[in-house]
Amino acid sequence: MLKSGWFWLFIALGVFWSLGAYNRLVRLRASIGTQFSSLESVLLQYQEVAQHAVSAASTSPQLWGSAYLTELEVDPWTRLQVSAGLLTVAMSRMQAHPLAPDSSQALQDAGAELQLAWAGLIHPDAFYVNVPEALQQRWLALDMLVQSELQRFNASITDYNHAIAQYPAALLSKLFQFHPARPLA
Repeated sequence: MLKSGWFWLFIALGVFWSLGAYNRLVRLRASIGTQFSSLESVLLQYQEVAQHAVSAASTSPQLWGSAYLTELEVDPWTRLQVSAGLLTVAMSRMQAHPLAPDSSQALQDAGAELQLAWAGLIHPDAFYVNVPEALQQRWLALDMLVQSELQRFNASITDYNHAIAQYPAALLSKLFQFHPARPLA
């Protein structure tokens, strides 16, 4: 039986298929990191806009309106700075562990908090705060840009998740511990 040419042919086919399937899974996992790098470059621009807004507010007294805050409220400029810092920390964590569910959740939470902090600054009820129009337009442009990058990132995660769930490759994914990733919202 072991001398049969068909037996060795099937063994060779199985080995080559396994190598090809493993390489595909590794390539798809690496593409998630590549897509995150593109997304990260856009997300870092939010930090830059937040710093420009805080710098503009600190150099222009009419932009800094903390006199209208109650004791328990957080200054909107401080909230923006802290939110931008948390986003940076979440991005570095996601860069190190792009497939970890807690990393993606931390990034989503930090992004949502940054958006809320910005909305608090430009909200019409915040009459004492005047964010320069150029920064507001840049923020809106970043919102549009991040959506396309986010779609590409989520598409790479979806491709990876489908690949590790397919039957023959699912055996390899369990063997080599390829875990499903969570897309960003």
